[in-house]
Amino acid sequence: MTETLSNRSKWTYAASGLGRDMMYALYSTYLLVFFTDAIGVSDWELLAIGVVIAVARIWDAINDTLMGIIIDNTKSRYGKFKPWLLIGAITSAIMFFLLFQDFGLTGGRLVLVFTIIYVLSDMTFTMNDIAYWSMYPTFTSDPKERESIGSKARIFANLGMFITIALVPIIYQNFAAGPKAAFFWIALVIASIYLISQILVFFVVEPPKNHLVIENQPKTAFKDVLKIIFKNDQLVVIIIAIFLFNTGYYVTTALGIYFFNYDFNKYGGAEFTIFSGILALSQLASLSLFPVVAKKISRKQIFTYAIVFIAIGYLLFLMVGNLLPLNMVFVGLAGFFVFFGEGFIQVSVLVMLADTIEYGQWKLKTRNESVMFAINPFVVKLATSVQVLIVTATLAWSGLNQKVIEPLTSARELAASVGQVFTTDQARSLIQANVTDEMLLWLRISMVVLPALFILGAFLVYRTHYKIDYQLFDQIKKDIEKDLQKGDTQ
Repeated sequence: MTETLSNRSKWTYAASGLGRDMMYALYSTYLLVFFTDAIGVSDWELLAIGVVIAVARIWDAINDTLMGIIIDNTKSRYGKFKPWLLIGAITSAIMFFLLFQDFGLTGGRLVLVFTIIYVLSDMTFTMNDIAYWSMYPTFTSDPKERESIGSKARIFANLGMFITIALVPIIYQNFAAGPKAAFFWIALVIASIYLISQILVFFVVEPPKNHLVIENQPKTAFKDVLKIIFKNDQLVVIIIAIFLFNTGYYVTTALGIYFFNYDFNKYGGAEFTIFSGILALSQLASLSLFPVVAKKISRKQIFTYAIVFIAIGYLLFLMVGNLLPLNMVFVGLAGFFVFFGEGFIQVSVLVMLADTIEYGQWKLKTRNESVMFAINPFVVKLATSVQVLIVTATLAWSGLNQKVIEPLTSARELAASVGQVFTTDQARSLIQANVTDEMLLWLRISMVVLPALFILGAFLVYRTHYKIDYQLFDQIKKDIEKDLQKGDTQ
C-alpha cells in the first residue's frame, strides 16, 4: 500500500522545525551564557542553576510520560496531536522569552524565580514537542518515505539551530545597549518565529496516512506505561543510545562558545560565526545525503561510518593548539568531521525510534505513538541536564567563571553604564591576562574527551543490541496487517 504525504504537508511539517530548533538552540546553548555573560552570576549561583536544571528532570520523567498518555487518549475534531501542539507552542513561547529576561534579582531570589520559569518552560514545551514528533510516524509506514520526511525535518531543524548558534554571539557581544538588551530582542524574535511555524503546522498539515494506525484504540492507562516501554526491548536500546549520544553532543556544542572566547581567544569576532557556517554546511550535507546513502548501505553501516567521522573530528580538536596550529583551518576541519557524522546519526535515531512503534505494536498489540515519543524529549532533556552539570562544573572548577568571565562581564557592564563601548580588543586583552593553561586544559577535556566517551558508549549499545532492519520491519508490517484484518487489536 502506497502512503505518500502531500508535498504541502511534508514541507510545512519539515520547515516548522526551523523555528522550533531556533528556540531550543537558544535555550540549550545560550541559557548559561545569558547568566554568565549578560547578567553575571557568582559560582554558587551558577552551580545552583545547574542543579535546578538537573533536578527538574525528575519531574520531567513523570511529566513527559503523562503528556504522552494525555495525547494518546485525546479525541477532538483536530485529532489528538494538533490541539496540544498549538497550546504548547503558545505557552512555551512565553516561558522561553521570560527565561532570557533580567528581573534584577540576585542570590536565592534569582534561583527561585529561575526555577519557577524553567519548570514551566519545560512542561509547556513538552506539550508541543511530544505532539509534534508523535505526528511523524503516523504519516507513513514506508521506511523510505519516513527517511525522506525525517531527513527534511532534521535539515530545517539543524538550519534553525545553526542560525541561532552562529548569530547570537555576534549580536550579544557587539550590541550597543549591552548583552541584556540583546538577549531581550533575540528571545522575542525567535519565540515569535517558533510560534508562527507551529500555527502553520496546525492549519496546513494533513491527517495521518499510515494504514497501520489503530483507530478507536482503548485508552491507555498510566499503569500500562512501564509495560509499553520496558517490554519493547528495542525502544530501551534506543533510549540508552539517544541519552549517551545526545549528552556528548550537547556538551560539545554548549562549551563551543567558551572554547572560542577563552581558548581560541576570539571573543566578539566572526570566527565562531564562520565555524557555525562550516558546521551548518556539514550537517546539511549529511542530512541531505542520508536518503541516498540509505539506498546503498544498511543503517548499521551508516552509524558506524558516522562514528568514524566523529572520532576523527574529536582527535583533531585535541591536536589543535598542540600538534597542529590553533587556527580556523584546523578548527573548522575538526568541526566538519564531528558534525558531518552527527547529522547521519540524527536521522538514523529518528527513523529507528519511529520503527520501534510498529515493533511495540507487533509485540504488545497496542500502538502508543505519543507515549513512546515522550521518551525522546525526556531523554534529550536528561542529556541536557547532564550537559548543564558538566558545563557549570567545568566553568566553576576550572576558575574560568570567577577569574575570567566575571571580570569580563563587570567590565562590559561598567562601560555600558557610562555610555562607552567595551571593544573586542579590550575584551581579548582582559581574557589573555587572566586565563591559565590549567583552565584551558579542563575546558578541552570537558568539551572533547568526555563527549567522545559518551558517544562511543552509544555506538557500542546500538551495535550490540539493536536488531530492527529492513527485513524484520517488513515482516512486522505484514504481521500487523494480518492482525488488523482479523480485528486482533485488543
